[in-house]
Amino acid sequence: MTRRPSSERPVPSAGAGWTRSRAGLSLGGLALAALTVGLAVRADDRILHEFVASPSADEGTMLVAAGGSEPAAIVVGGEVIPPPENGALAADERPMTPQAGDGARQEQPGRRSESFRPDRITELENTLDYFEVFSPAIAPYKRVTALDAVVLADDGTTPVLTIARTSPRTLVPVEGASAPPPDARPRDKFWGTVVLEFEGGMTVPLPSVSPESRVLTLRTEPQTLLRVERDSADNFYAVASGPVNGQVRVTFLMDAPRDYFSMPLSRLASDTRAGEVVPLPASVQRRAMTFAGELALRRGMPFSEAVEGLVTHFRAFEESDTPPRDTGDIFLDLARGKKGVCRHRAYGFVIVAHALGIPARFVQNEAHAWVEVKQPDASGWMRVDLGGAANGLQAHNASAAPLYRPQTPDLLPRPEAFERSYSQLRDTQGLRPDEPLTLPGAGGASSTDGATPPPTPAQPGSAPGADPAHAGADPNHAAQPPGGGAQSSRVALALSVHTFYREVFRGRELLVTGRVTDSAGAGVAGQRVEVSLLAARGDRALLLGVTVSGGGGDFRGSFGVPPNVPVGGYRLVVVTPGDALHAAAIAE
Repeated sequence: MTRRPSSERPVPSAGAGWTRSRAGLSLGGLALAALTVGLAVRADDRILHEFVASPSADEGTMLVAAGGSEPAAIVVGGEVIPPPENGALAADERPMTPQAGDGARQEQPGRRSESFRPDRITELENTLDYFEVFSPAIAPYKRVTALDAVVLADDGTTPVLTIARTSPRTLVPVEGASAPPPDARPRDKFWGTVVLEFEGGMTVPLPSVSPESRVLTLRTEPQTLLRVERDSADNFYAVASGPVNGQVRVTFLMDAPRDYFSMPLSRLASDTRAGEVVPLPASVQRRAMTFAGELALRRGMPFSEAVEGLVTHFRAFEESDTPPRDTGDIFLDLARGKKGVCRHRAYGFVIVAHALGIPARFVQNEAHAWVEVKQPDASGWMRVDLGGAANGLQAHNASAAPLYRPQTPDLLPRPEAFERSYSQLRDTQGLRPDEPLTLPGAGGASSTDGATPPPTPAQPGSAPGADPAHAGADPNHAAQPPGGGAQSSRVALALSVHTFYREVFRGRELLVTGRVTDSAGAGVAGQRVEVSLLAARGDRALLLGVTVSGGGGDFRGSFGVPPNVPVGGYRLVVVTPGDALHAAAIAE
């Protein structure tokens, strides 16, 4: 698979802590239209460097090259995450089923409700079970159900949320791991694995990361012909193309716009996209606008002010075992009473937002509910968490996955009640031990107590707790091995390159294969391998991509060479930074 290269970075030299392998290959000549690539054989070359540069923002979405339809891994925060394995339903999973949810309170695991009816149970929830599907984990924000319209219940008074179905479901193509993005927004990638139970129906809900997610790769076990569809609220569905009876594991690569998780709010008019909102029933519109006026909100005001006003109000709700006074209008009772958990907050927010002409959705899974709002400009949808935590969260199928951390901090108002609500989430189980739960917070990475930030992720190849700020601080000094004095306890690695093209055209792909071995010559699997190009007189290399060694230590990558790289001779630099158990190695 190919990826868009990140900016140039310093290259490590063969100083202390590095094992250099001589490939003994010569440079090849080519005309001006081509790019020449070779492996250097001088062991005494000194190149300005740092051990491994901190992953750039783009590297957070990097694909690991493989040469097949599915990439060998993705790289998240410098960590290589291989695709999920096939297999039957595990004890820590729940299958998705065709059976609809009951639309009451939180979703039932494995089901999608086509509507949501409000309730008056506003007390703090007990520990809730959450079943993760994605890696990196997005707990507790897996999108299962999204509702984008409001209708009246049979009583003629109660607003009920539902799916608009303004148009037929549309096909979601499987675009390919290296498919170019549809716009200029950066996108992050996520592995997904879920078991679909087709007994009782040929259409099963498929969880998603964001409303604008793409499906890049997809495989099934047993092999089953499926297509993916989405509806007006961007709920995803897996649809069997023929008779299927039983369980099918679906493993897929999905992406999401990075700004979905947090972005600045537009100053355009709040009702710029009012035509995209399904009109509220007249009685609901009147009640919602009356309440909006109580919050000093009106149609046409700046979108940022309208959303911030709604967030300030609905984040200030408090969980209570005494529900608001019952006047016969549950919408206004909840909105004015400021009592309730996540679902009550999201319910009221969406109704008022629609009245103001703001496209908004109520989104939930078995453990949490939140809202999505669509910016009036071209920025797209944004997730807004209104709080309403439970006593605890038991995450399943998440203990091996790193936790996704949005790169932009939460920029929305944070009333004291909101902070206090999340401080009550004292018990979070099932996540990776070194990954505290990320909730909306200053800096985008607050822990469950709302005060203590999580530990800074270690740089690739660095020892836990190492200070990345000192990596390569002195460009005139040899690279220090990861872990400093602990280097002697690490297994030495050798990195060999077997195949590459000596002459490569710009804009084409460069195939590189090789092997990572230990001192005994045994292959070492799971090692990150970085492939870069170094100009003849340069001290900085252009990172083309990353791959990972598989079984037997073999690695293979097909990397795109940028079309704007100057013509000339280059060295091919292949590096493995090692890990907590293995030393770094470099082949030039």
